[in-house]
This record gives sequence, C-alpha cells and structure tokens, in this order.
Amino acid sequence: MNKKQLTKELYESSIRERNLERNGWADYQCICCMKLMKENECDTYVHMNTDWVAVHPDIDEEDFEELTGAESQGSWLIGKSCAKKMKGFTYTIKNK
Repeated sequence: MNKKQLTKELYESSIRERNLERNGWADYQCICCMKLMKENECDTYVHMNTDWVAVHPDIDEEDFEELTGAESQGSWLIGKSCAKKMKGFTYTIKNK
C-alpha cells in the first residue's frame, strides 16, 4: 500500500448515546449514530480494529495487525449520512 492513511478515528454522532438508550443494540443499526436502519439500507460498512479505529478497506486480513497495530474487530454497518464523515474508510456490498 502506498502512503494512504491506514486508520481513522470513528465518527460518533452527538445523538449516538440517546439512540442507543432508546433502541438498544439491534441487527440493523448505524455504528456511528445508532440509528435503526431498514434491511434494504444495509449495504455500507466500516472495518474496525480492536483499538476501535476504522481501518482503510484496502488493507488485507493477512497484513491487518502489522499495518494497524491491532487485530480485526470486523465490519460494522454505517448509515449513508455517517459514511460521508468517514469518506475513504467505508465500503459497499450490494444486496442481492
């Protein structure tokens, strides 16, 4: 990988805690604002490491810990408006 930024602090909305208290944890929910999402909106993700920072989607699993300093925490759903604040650190999987 070239000199791209490899990690970025996760954007957390000011309404995140309020939404978490209101909705609890749910299957279809934006990790940044905890807003509930419809299943058909769930196609954009952010990959996090165990230090809870977002990882550039070009990083391969085999190089993950070496390049980011932590293990993978997996991918988390992110809503469209929050994804704009994480530009370059999200990826989309088109639903079938």
